Amino acid sequence: MFKLPKKVIEDIQIYKEKLNKYLSGEINDNFFRGIRVPWGIYTQRGGKNLMVRLRIPAGVLTASQLRGIAESAEKFADGKLHITTRQDIQIHNVSFENSLKIIEYLKDFNISPRAGGGNTIRNVTCCYLSGICPYENFEVYKIAWALTEYFLSLEETINLPRKIKIAFSGCSKDCGFVGVNDIGVVSLGNNNFKVICGGGMGAKSSVGKVLEENVELKDIGYVVKSIINIYNKYGDRKNRHHNRLRFLIEDIGWDKFYKLHKKEYENLKNNEYISLRFEDGLPILSPLNDEILSGYYEDKNYNLFVKYNIGKQKQKGYYYAEIRIPLGEINSTQIMKLSDLQTILPNVIFRTTQRQNLVVSNIPYDKFFYVYEKIKTIFKDFLFPNTILDVVSCKASTTCNLGICNAIDMAKESIKEITSKLMGENYYEFIEDKFINTDFIDKLKSVKINISGCPNACGHHPIGTISFSGLARKVYNRTVPFYKVYYGGKVDAENTQFAKEVGILPSRAVPKFISELILSINSALTEENFELIKNLILKYSYVPPYEENRIYYMDWGKNEDFSLDGLSQGECGAGVIDMIEADLESAKSCLMVAKDNNYNLDEIKKALIYSARALLIVKGIDPKTEEESIIYFIEKFIKEGICSPQFNNLKDVFSKIVKKEIDTISAYEYTENFYNEIKYIYSLMDSNFNFQVRFLNQQLLEQPMQNTEYKQQITIYNLRGTPCPINYVKLKLKLEELNIGDILEIYLDDGTPIQNVPKSLENDGQEVLNIKKMGDYYKVTIKKKV
Repeated sequence: MFKLPKKVIEDIQIYKEKLNKYLSGEINDNFFRGIRVPWGIYTQRGGKNLMVRLRIPAGVLTASQLRGIAESAEKFADGKLHITTRQDIQIHNVSFENSLKIIEYLKDFNISPRAGGGNTIRNVTCCYLSGICPYENFEVYKIAWALTEYFLSLEETINLPRKIKIAFSGCSKDCGFVGVNDIGVVSLGNNNFKVICGGGMGAKSSVGKVLEENVELKDIGYVVKSIINIYNKYGDRKNRHHNRLRFLIEDIGWDKFYKLHKKEYENLKNNEYISLRFEDGLPILSPLNDEILSGYYEDKNYNLFVKYNIGKQKQKGYYYAEIRIPLGEINSTQIMKLSDLQTILPNVIFRTTQRQNLVVSNIPYDKFFYVYEKIKTIFKDFLFPNTILDVVSCKASTTCNLGICNAIDMAKESIKEITSKLMGENYYEFIEDKFINTDFIDKLKSVKINISGCPNACGHHPIGTISFSGLARKVYNRTVPFYKVYYGGKVDAENTQFAKEVGILPSRAVPKFISELILSINSALTEENFELIKNLILKYSYVPPYEENRIYYMDWGKNEDFSLDGLSQGECGAGVIDMIEADLESAKSCLMVAKDNNYNLDEIKKALIYSARALLIVKGIDPKTEEESIIYFIEKFIKEGICSPQFNNLKDVFSKIVKKEIDTISAYEYTENFYNEIKYIYSLMDSNFNFQVRFLNQQLLEQPMQNTEYKQQITIYNLRGTPCPINYVKLKLKLEELNIGDILEIYLDDGTPIQNVPKSLENDGQEVLNIKKMGDYYKVTIKKKV
């Protein structure tokens, strides 16, 4: 089975040290966020509890691993879990203290949240039946495991410009959704593969293009790492809304990207040795007779279970059962009971799916009924996976900081509506003491409903047949939850088709819209249904005044009026920028405290350390002691000519402050100047985290900020080419150098910069005197007021 790399296990100690410092107040929340997010640990909405996202490579789990996850959720949280569309499992409602306990507990099961979040290589996914599918050309779970082990061992994959998603499909059916991943690989048979690059879903989705038509298995690692290296080198680290791999390809062009890849690939082949571990990790099954048994004890639902949940494996005499887990919501008790199937299925392997379900595999043909009997004691709604009833939804506003609408509860109501309509005519089957129209389910089997609570695509709405993404609109001056409606998504590797946006609907109208839509068609959705969908949207688009019907102004599952309270910046882009700015803010705060307390040397020392440490993260340095912060800063910034040589004596000054052998006012002034120098260095940092070398052979190339000239009025500041929000951050730093009443002229690009920056400055209390268009950019004149 998959094994956690030694590096991941060793790095737990680092997380432990940082967590203890955070809990003791030595480091603040912003700084710690940069530590925990790459560990797949996010704050839930409200900030009091955490979500721990466990990466499940290829979605494959043993019974003991499944039980270990359940036990950790039971011991260290409240037992609530969620299966994601990326085959991960999330543990919710975790305290900060218990996040470490989950990491330590699950390491013995070879499970970790490491790189489950942040700017990392996320969980490597693949066809959820890999290793047992009769149609696969290659058991791609082996490559998913091998790449996971390899990349988790590399430090540089923890601090990418943004996240990278990799997926594998074992054949052309593309059950792995490779076309909508940053990197997708399809098996062609005979140990050859097609590599697709540049896909992704979100506010601006893109289908990947074929980068390599035919790659041998032995070269897969080189191809994937080549792409990662290019992205690491050229990706935009500052503009988090435009720094996915697909945007880099868009910016530089496919031809240039392809040339860069070929050059990097050859460099890797000539200078590195990448040998991945492709080992058989699944149980070896002895062939059995092949017979399906049915009709036990007149249980009318058993036949439904065999028809809709059971599939044939390539191993003779063995089958799998896919359990529908509505919306991926599950609890620890259910998971523990499910893991007990090992008592009757000694070779059982569990699998998570992209539709948020669980698969029980390696079931001998004569054990169907026993499995069915066990499952029905655990789950209420487990029939009809991969049908119109198998709706996908992200966690949305229930826990997510980015969630706008409560997609989970809206999806539950939609399932109720669909189910009630299926209690109808034609061909009937028995379920929950009622008859259901399975003929209708069969006709609409290809229809998939996907829901996301915001424009981000955690619910895979761009590839749904009928899909929705949450948004908010003002109606009668009140905020109302809405959904964009999409239609016609289809997965097919590089030929994937995204669903088309066809309109918007108030959240309260969506379930009725869905039920009427599916009743209005008698087969899979086609282009002919497009007008029908638009007409139904028109029918259900009306929102009555608040006084007439308040329910439209409330989200599903809520009793209060809808609002965007709790909505905040997501944490996926947390990391370098957050950590730098957290240290700078801490240094500034310590300087203020020191001055207010008669130039307290302890506070001055803290300010000096925060300042010295702030930029070290960009160099990949995580100092363990105060002394290391000083030594590394001298080595990486002063000796390399990035920082002014006037701080050559930094080590001596630090030593005197520690020993309290220095005049307090002199120490304060030195540290304040040092802090200002760090801010200035940061303001010069480019989008690839490179610094300007300003000093050569100890000679001044540019007047440093600490002397008197630094405090003179600065009249022009060119921010062209600097994206939002970094341009705003740099501008705030520049304004801090000026005196009240000083005038500053800045140059801003057209588009988002000119739209956002002047407005933000006015919100801060600054005065915008003039905005003048200068060809393809703008000159903005500002008067410092605060």
